[in-house]
Amino acid sequence: MGSSNKIYFKKYIAVLFLILTSNTIAHIKNESSQFPDIEFSDSKFEIVLLVGAGVIPETPVFEPDLVLSKMDLAAWAALASGLAEGGETPDMKKLSDAAVNEGIIESIDGNATFQDINNLLFNGLLSPQQPESIPSKGEAASFIANNLTTDINGETLLDRRGMRVGPVGEISEVESRQNPDGGSSYYITIAGETYPLYTHGRVANGPTDLIQWKGRSVRRSFLKQLGDFTLWIYLEAEPVQAGSASGRVASAVSDESTSTQNQIATNHTLLYSLVAGVLVL
Repeated sequence: MGSSNKIYFKKYIAVLFLILTSNTIAHIKNESSQFPDIEFSDSKFEIVLLVGAGVIPETPVFEPDLVLSKMDLAAWAALASGLAEGGETPDMKKLSDAAVNEGIIESIDGNATFQDINNLLFNGLLSPQQPESIPSKGEAASFIANNLTTDINGETLLDRRGMRVGPVGEISEVESRQNPDGGSSYYITIAGETYPLYTHGRVANGPTDLIQWKGRSVRRSFLKQLGDFTLWIYLEAEPVQAGSASGRVASAVSDESTSTQNQIATNHTLLYSLVAGVLVL
C-alpha cells in the first residue's frame, strides 16, 4: 500500500472509530437543554440549528432579546468561516479577535446591523428589508438560518459548514445501537435514508431520547459529511398531535433490545478488524 493510501486509510479508520466509540446520546441537545433562556423565543429552533451548524457558540446563556453586538457577530463569523472552534463556554473575545485579525470585520465596538450580518456572512449579496436596523440576537439567528441555503458566488453558508439539506417526512425506524466503548448511537431512517446521529447533533420540537421519535414527522433536517460518512446533524419535528405517538413509543422501546444485542457483536467485529488493519500498516 502506497504512503498516500496509508494516510487516507488511517484517517478513514480515525473517523469510523470516532463514530463507533462516541456516546452520541450523551451529547444531544434540544431547545430545552441547549440554552436555559430560549424556551419562549420565537427563534429557539433556529438558534439550536445554528449551534449544531457551528455558527453560534455554546455560551452559558444566549440572551435572545439582547441586541446583537459587533463582538457577537464577529465571533459567529469566525466560527462560520472556520477560523476557530467554539466548543462549550468558548472565549468570545478570542473568537471575535480572530475575525478582526483575518480582516472579516474592522471593529468589534458597538452594535451590528442586518447589513453587517449580510456583509460578514453572505458577502453582501442579500437584500435585508431594513439593512440599517439593529436586530436582537434571536432575530439575527432567524435571519441567518433562513439564508443558510442562499447561493453566495456558487456556494452556500451550509456548504461552508460541511452540511446539506436532508430528507423530510415520517421517521420509519430508530435504533439505539451499542458502541464498542459502551456508549450508544441513534440510527434514524427518514424517506428510506438511514444515518447515525452526529455526536454533537441537535434536535428541535422533540425529546432528546430519539427512540420516542419513531413515527414522528420531520419538517426540517440537515446532514453533515464527516470524511466518507454521512450523519444527521439536525432534526426538527412537526408538533405532536395528542395521543398519536404513545403506541409507537411502546413498540419502539420493545424492539430496541433485540436490535441493540445484534449490533454489539457487529460493531465489535468491525472495530477490531479495522484496528488490526492499522497495526499491520
